[in-house]
Amino acid sequence: MCGGYPLTNPLKRSLRSYQSVVVTAVAGPILALSGCGGGQFTPAPITLSVSLSNKVINLQAGGMPIYIPVTIVAPTETAMFNIKSLPAGVSENYKESESNPSGLLTLTANSSTVPGTYTPTIIVGSSGETASLDFTLIVTASH
Repeated sequence: MCGGYPLTNPLKRSLRSYQSVVVTAVAGPILALSGCGGGQFTPAPITLSVSLSNKVINLQAGGMPIYIPVTIVAPTETAMFNIKSLPAGVSENYKESESNPSGLLTLTANSSTVPGTYTPTIIVGSSGETASLDFTLIVTASH
């Protein structure tokens, strides 16, 4: 009924059918997502991990620094970051992004760094978990 009169106009009947379809189209997925019983959704736990887009890094002794994007997936917004087994003369600086623990690693080799192939390890920690990643660092002689 609309204004006390039954909906006899075909346009009004069509509008009512359209409204019914819209309500069904919107409410159906919402009920499906909520499990139709209002149960609680529990997301899968996030496992701590660390990765590099390239696990072989070339660095020139006495040359320019290199910048390496580091991806860290962590259950929190911050993570502890450490590198072990860097060769003597190579310095590192890690800058975490402002919104998650991923960031940018800067490596610099001074001119006294002995050329060679090394295997440093990145170690990250968050919420009592640790993850590590070995990568290959190739230091070349200065020109």
